[in-house]
Amino acid sequence: MKNLVISVPRLEIHRPPVSTAIVAEVIRSHGHDVQALDLNCEFFHYLANTQIYYNYDEIWDRHRQATLAEAKNIVKFIKEKALPKMKNYDRFFISVFGSSAYVFTKILCKLIRKNLPKTVIVLGGQGVSTSHLHKKYGFGLEMKKLKLCDLYLVGEGEHIIKNVLDGNLSGPGISDDTPSQIDDLNSLPFPNYGFYDLDKYDYLSSEKEVFIVGSRGCVRRCTYCDIARYWPKFRYRTGKNIASEMIEHYERHGVTKFYFTDSLINGSMKAFTDMCEILAKYNQTHKAGFDWRGQFIFRPKRQIPKDHFATVSAAGGKEFYVGVETGSDKIRYEMDKKFLNEDIDFQLEEFNKHGIHVFFLMLIGYVTETIEDHHETLKMFKRWQKYVATGTIQGIDLATGLSFNKGTPLEQQIGQHGVYFVVNDENGIPYDDLWQAKANPDLDIPERIRRRIETHEEAIKYNWPIWRGAQRLKVVKIMAEKYLQFLSNKKDKKITTPDQQLNFFE
Repeated sequence: MKNLVISVPRLEIHRPPVSTAIVAEVIRSHGHDVQALDLNCEFFHYLANTQIYYNYDEIWDRHRQATLAEAKNIVKFIKEKALPKMKNYDRFFISVFGSSAYVFTKILCKLIRKNLPKTVIVLGGQGVSTSHLHKKYGFGLEMKKLKLCDLYLVGEGEHIIKNVLDGNLSGPGISDDTPSQIDDLNSLPFPNYGFYDLDKYDYLSSEKEVFIVGSRGCVRRCTYCDIARYWPKFRYRTGKNIASEMIEHYERHGVTKFYFTDSLINGSMKAFTDMCEILAKYNQTHKAGFDWRGQFIFRPKRQIPKDHFATVSAAGGKEFYVGVETGSDKIRYEMDKKFLNEDIDFQLEEFNKHGIHVFFLMLIGYVTETIEDHHETLKMFKRWQKYVATGTIQGIDLATGLSFNKGTPLEQQIGQHGVYFVVNDENGIPYDDLWQAKANPDLDIPERIRRRIETHEEAIKYNWPIWRGAQRLKVVKIMAEKYLQFLSNKKDKKITTPDQQLNFFE
């Protein structure tokens, strides 16, 4: 069979997709005919306008319905640009990265069934087992029930795919919800970016950049995060193996810029340190000029080896994205983040000394947040403004607020906090982001919105660059509009908990 591995919106457009580059290479390495098609990149060029492309995020994230014109545009793109490139293949492996891929995937599969009815559709990726907090089953099973896919793969597909290629269509991870994990990540082939035209991506600079997967899972168990649902066990590649892949991409494609997909690039301090030492030596002898970035955790000061950040800088570590979340040590510990503001002080100073940049990732309005905790968050803008002035802090993502996700520790605490949700009139399913908690009644929906806006204003006051600020605020506005619509419809509106209906106004 001729196989086509497909990436779909929404993905970021700044780098070629790594998951499909790995899957396509796995299929090729087993002797099968395969190519890869990045429909996310194709859609970006089809729209020919960056802002219009990003406007579709609200549709992919289901914050609003597509307008008639937008819906027609998606269908037209698939019919005119996607299907002609797909017609000569027998089997499609479609990567569903997350819930933001649902809308496009469903439309694509409907059109495949109509126009290419003899082809086999296999869905994979983290999104196939993701489901709404209040739904019983995931997207993969939903699509199979709708007959919009033949198989869906749960967990890490590299070894499951071999079974599918060999005709073994049952077992762990194949159209069931038992995640399949790989213990030895060093045994996997490197992603093959030769399947893509690397000149087509909207790189953040003039240089090509690709993804690196150094680990899967996470050493932390942050209460709001569902990573452990998909990857229960944290596994990581050796530092030598990771460095070897980066050197191969440099020597084969001339790539010097990399972004790590890891939940935490320094989840294993040993692997991270070994990788940095190897890359630092290679940089010195080959003048490669590596430049890499990824998600990072601020660790307690006592855990940081001497001269650690000097080595990180010499290896090419340039920019890290850190889930600071809040300015309150108390809330950060309740999130299970396990670092303090004084640890941030130390690492910001080290970053400043060694030319390493950082983005703060925030989560305003955690379920236990008090007004005093919120004021601690506001204070951080003045506290660390000097690092904004030096360029060490490159920006902040204020996000849109806390949602309850399925499979998280926080979901298990819904009863403990007395959390209840506003119901969506259109489908009767509660909104994950419109919640209140009896254990913290002062933090109602209007107050969370107020604190989110006040935090935005404080960031502006102290000149912190805000990442995608206007787009984030637009989503907050949509959240407010949903709540106002709920209030305006009728007085006997209901909200729901997992085990009972409660009057919203009690």
